[in-house]
Amino acid sequence: MRRSLTLGNLQISPALALAPMAGITNSPFRLVCRRGGAGLVFTEMISARAMRYQNRRTAEMGTFEEGEHPIAAQIFGREPEEMADAALTLTEAGADIIDINMGCPVRKVLKSGSGIQLMREPDLATDIVKAVVAKVDVPVTVKIRLGWSEDEINFITFGKTLADSGASAVILHPRTRAQGFAGSARWEEIARLVEALDIPVLGSGDVNTVQDARTVFETTGCGAILIGRGSLGRPWIFSQIAAELEGEEPGSDDELRKQFISMHIKLIEKAMPDRRSIGHLRKHLAWYSRGLPDGSSFRALVNSLDSSTKIADKAAEFFCLEGDEIIKKAAP
Repeated sequence: MRRSLTLGNLQISPALALAPMAGITNSPFRLVCRRGGAGLVFTEMISARAMRYQNRRTAEMGTFEEGEHPIAAQIFGREPEEMADAALTLTEAGADIIDINMGCPVRKVLKSGSGIQLMREPDLATDIVKAVVAKVDVPVTVKIRLGWSEDEINFITFGKTLADSGASAVILHPRTRAQGFAGSARWEEIARLVEALDIPVLGSGDVNTVQDARTVFETTGCGAILIGRGSLGRPWIFSQIAAELEGEEPGSDDELRKQFISMHIKLIEKAMPDRRSIGHLRKHLAWYSRGLPDGSSFRALVNSLDSSTKIADKAAEFFCLEGDEIIKKAAP
């Protein structure tokens, strides 16, 4: 396994990152995943235009805690000047990397002419990357997909364009826009991009186990792996992968679950008011309880509760949490 990845003056170790996920990779979850062994964490996707108009929610997304570093702030948009200004604001707030999203297939993003739409506009993509690189003094990465559809697969030529424009690395999610998240990630295409580019390529998509990570590293030669859905309910997966690939004994899910749930609950309650924390607690506890005996009954109960305190109390009962002792042990 690659123990680390160097981008500019930044060393990412281990070479495993928490992928950006809308509504999920907020500060509490980033802190939990850093404690779980992630060498790098990403923000949710941040609108450059919303930053220009000083949207309050967007400003919150660009606020980082000390324990989150190194952190990559992912931005989206299609106006080079707006993107550069957003990147500068985020680096001034402490972002260690700026990641430009040119791969999102979500309709709302496409309507704005952003995300994977930019893979159809290489000249504009070039202008955006050059503008951002000129504005900030941190590494600039770009996340892409294979292309718009099976008839428009252009990730290799587009990746070369990004490298020539000054990108420090390219992140490839090996599906097309048309696929969305259906089917399987085509890891062999990551290997093709690695061979074609002189800058690091990071792989993303369907890495949910230690064996998945081993396969991607060994068959693609990528510089690092991003893990998204595989971290839900199991934010310690990064340390397990790193340990096993280094020939060490990883902690078991049962050993780690309690301390991470305790920590995560406290971080959510600290970071947001009760009204907002309820939704985040419900969805994360649903992931933590996935596959456990009586998990469905627990999830139904949690979804019926109307305060974060009540939810936390029921979580303590269900997972047999042990109060402040575990919380102190797990504190980031």
